[in-house]
Amino acid sequence: MSNLDDLMRDSYHSVEQEEKKAQQVEEKIKAIPGASSLLPARQYGKPVPVDKFGITLKSLIERNDKYLASFLGIATGFHQRLEEKERLIEEAKQRMLEKTEQLREKNQQDAAVRNYRSARGLNITTGENFFNGYTKGVQR
Repeated sequence: MSNLDDLMRDSYHSVEQEEKKAQQVEEKIKAIPGASSLLPARQYGKPVPVDKFGITLKSLIERNDKYLASFLGIATGFHQRLEEKERLIEEAKQRMLEKTEQLREKNQQDAAVRNYRSARGLNITTGENFFNGYTKGVQR
């Protein structure tokens, strides 16, 4: 009869461990704003009934706790897509900053050329002598 006692004791401990795990999962879900009211009922010693979760509860869990969503098997890749989008945005910002800096340098160079030409009486656009071509008929 001790073999049956051992089996029952093992079963009891197994149910207790499952209950503790399920309670911890429920607490994590209840910590998510708006999720506690969507949590379906569960039998003592049974795992959280993920198959009875609605789409709203699944979405709330995934948006707020990617590790819990993965643990429950309801992850859809939302966070990976979000991280990829953020990475692409950051890359675009970097490209824009680099392009802005290049344009700033070019504008400074162009301004220096214009100032040089202007100070020497040259055409600021072409760099030619300002009066070149306009001196016909003018006596010196």
